[in-house]
Amino acid sequence: MKIRYYLLALLVVALLGIGSVFLLPAPEYKPNLTQINDVAALLAENMDQIKNDRSLLPASSYDYAVIDAEGNLIQATREGLSESVYAALKNGDIIVDIVQDGQLAGKVIFAHDAKAQWQAYRTKLQIMVAVILVVMLALVLALLYTMHAQVLRPFRSLKSFAGRIAAGELDAPLKMEKRNPFGAFTESFDLMRDELNRARANEQAAERSKRELVASLSHDIQTPVSSIKAVAEVMELTAEPGDAEKLKTIQDKATQINTLVTELFHTTLEELNSLSVKLTGVPSNHIAELVHASDYLDKVRAEAFPGCLVQADPVRLSQVLDNIIMNSYKYADTAIWVSAELDDGGFTLTLRDEGPGVAEEELPLLCSKYFRGSSAEAKDGYGLGLFIAHHLIERMGGRLECFNVSSGFAVRIWLGLDE
Repeated sequence: MKIRYYLLALLVVALLGIGSVFLLPAPEYKPNLTQINDVAALLAENMDQIKNDRSLLPASSYDYAVIDAEGNLIQATREGLSESVYAALKNGDIIVDIVQDGQLAGKVIFAHDAKAQWQAYRTKLQIMVAVILVVMLALVLALLYTMHAQVLRPFRSLKSFAGRIAAGELDAPLKMEKRNPFGAFTESFDLMRDELNRARANEQAAERSKRELVASLSHDIQTPVSSIKAVAEVMELTAEPGDAEKLKTIQDKATQINTLVTELFHTTLEELNSLSVKLTGVPSNHIAELVHASDYLDKVRAEAFPGCLVQADPVRLSQVLDNIIMNSYKYADTAIWVSAELDDGGFTLTLRDEGPGVAEEELPLLCSKYFRGSSAEAKDGYGLGLFIAHHLIERMGGRLECFNVSSGFAVRIWLGLDE
């Protein structure tokens, strides 16, 4: 039986039970009027004698009490009966006049045992409610068993199946039970498993293709970079002193590009953890040189750096500074103010421009992969610069945070000191 039939049966039993309770007739008192009148007639004939002799009271299936015309008790078949008209009216007893020669000689009060009648009525009601509850309990147990068999057990199977899918076991099919409500649902899950298996195979093929493409592009890039470096070395030999410094910068950047391109043979942006980070003691004045080396548009305005040794990877730190300064060129195109201080037990480097800043709601997302803010419209890029910078600074044991200032946008880098 399906679950909805159990629910329907449960509803019907509940309605019938409620209806039966309301339809159960209340107890009715139907006295034997003939017997009552006979007793009253006999009392009228023997009224004077029964005052002194209780045995003369007429026999009756009812208990009764006899009072005279003034309301005084004369006799009673037992104790505890109503002894006045007021008490009789209060208890719902039957009151009958005793008439002698057309005159009222007294009254007889027949007891009405309402308590016993209501007790019998309550007993019937309790039995009826108990039967209804037993039937409803049986239906509920049957419903729970059906739900366990048709819902909970298949659901646990789906949960176990999902765990295997999450663990990468995409080859094990899911057993389907067509007769329960989860039949079509489990079939959908099995179709999903097939699609995931197919998608994983496609992803692996795409990953192999991407690695081959990266290796090919890396090889092609290395050739022109090596040519640029060689030409710069030749030109440096005959250049003026001022030009020689610029050519030296070209050589350094070519070397950096060559190093980064070489690593593309072994890693991609999705595998940043595989990039090597070699921490060493870097003098703060060398960090100042890295800042100026990244500033090929000569927009940096740097204050003097405090002397210290900073724990960092100079190659990775140069990559970080390149990304930050390049972003400032692209989105602010103003002077870049650079300051450094010893703070919080480490070396803090702050780079600030005078651009429009970033929307407050976008600040927490700036270091997320592929995120580009509203100011990035109509500008090229992939939303990876700050993501890579943040990742590399964390790999160096430091912190990177972005925030707006009153006059623009700032990036703060904190690195530990080399002891």
